[in-house]
Amino acid sequence: MSEFTIRRLGIDEERPPFDCNDADLNEFFAIDSIHNARELMAVTYVVESESDGDVLAFFSLANDGVKKQLFKPSAFEIITKCIPSEKHYSSLPAVKIGRLATSVTFQRKGIGSDILDYIKYWFTDGNKTGCRFIIVDAYNNEKTTKFYLKNGFSFSLDSDKDRKTRLMFFDLKTI
Repeated sequence: MSEFTIRRLGIDEERPPFDCNDADLNEFFAIDSIHNARELMAVTYVVESESDGDVLAFFSLANDGVKKQLFKPSAFEIITKCIPSEKHYSSLPAVKIGRLATSVTFQRKGIGSDILDYIKYWFTDGNKTGCRFIIVDAYNNEKTTKFYLKNGFSFSLDSDKDRKTRLMFFDLKTI
């Protein structure tokens, strides 16, 4: 991402202009990201153009966990088979992408995939927090789920097929 800079937004920092053509995501960026920061619930980052400082995209991250119940039983067993048997985990550490959006002007130019690659690298380079998964409650529409599938994410369950969002995950151990 050499043409872009990624910057963490301050708790009370005014949010710069941004439009991704989705009212919910725009509102999150302008208002909810500030409340989440103040309450220590999530941190929001902007991807800015190095040339003019325009916001190309943003993403929000929070700590989370992948619970055993959110996997098909065989999948959780495969994931945990390398953990010593005396250690019984009911959840595994994860980072959650709370929101990710690209400005209308820059959609379909690979920036979203670049952000996911950045997050994957960030959490595997030196394993800063003991994080095994990246998870996201993806909007349950073809465009969004296809984007995450293309970037190596998988569906956690089949039982959320009819919900507004679907839980998807990426196993950082695959890198």
